[in-house]
Amino acid sequence: MKKTLLAVLASALCFSSSALFAATITPTSGVSILYVNGQPAEDKLSENQLIEGFNQVVVRMDKNMAPAGASSSDVFTSRPYVLNIDDAHGDLKIDHPQARSKMEADKAFKSDQPNWLLEQDGKAISYKQEVLKGKSGLFPYLGMEKLIAEHNQSRGIYFENGQVVDQPAALQAAVVAANSAASDKAPKPQVITNNVEQLKAWYLQSSTEERKAFRRWMIDQE
Repeated sequence: MKKTLLAVLASALCFSSSALFAATITPTSGVSILYVNGQPAEDKLSENQLIEGFNQVVVRMDKNMAPAGASSSDVFTSRPYVLNIDDAHGDLKIDHPQARSKMEADKAFKSDQPNWLLEQDGKAISYKQEVLKGKSGLFPYLGMEKLIAEHNQSRGIYFENGQVVDQPAALQAAVVAANSAASDKAPKPQVITNNVEQLKAWYLQSSTEERKAFRRWMIDQE
């Protein structure tokens, strides 16, 4: 009985896992898949698992442009691009924009919307892309995972363990705490408890001419 139950559970886990990872993406030569759904790619140059529905991949072109038989390499490396795929439900392939030479590659990536070819069953599918903004300095993409998280957070996209989620509870708590702290620091309204204090408050808020007129009025009252 116990063995049967374990077998059923194992079968259920395998089924749920296969249902969860219902798609894959494979790069062609010259394309590197850097991150998938906020996590480092399983294999930059080979197949990676996707989930059913929305997926995000960060890709880059890394291609040797040296002529065949050349003694040295001439690798063209593009900036990383964030590609959002709204409906993945099969095996995808991604190819870099047409670039048979360094000049063609420079031209293809001069725009922030290079023509990545994303296909499913031999048919091109749509996607949305943005350049991943790097830091200033010698290594602009050092700590890329954090850059991707910041990129997504500013667009209201969140991933946990490779799954797209609503705003994480920890972040919600941080926002509430920040708002509460700001509220505590806000100046509290002054409560006037007697006529003298009220007169003082009005006097301090008055203009120079109004104060002069008020003092003349006080003298006339004595």
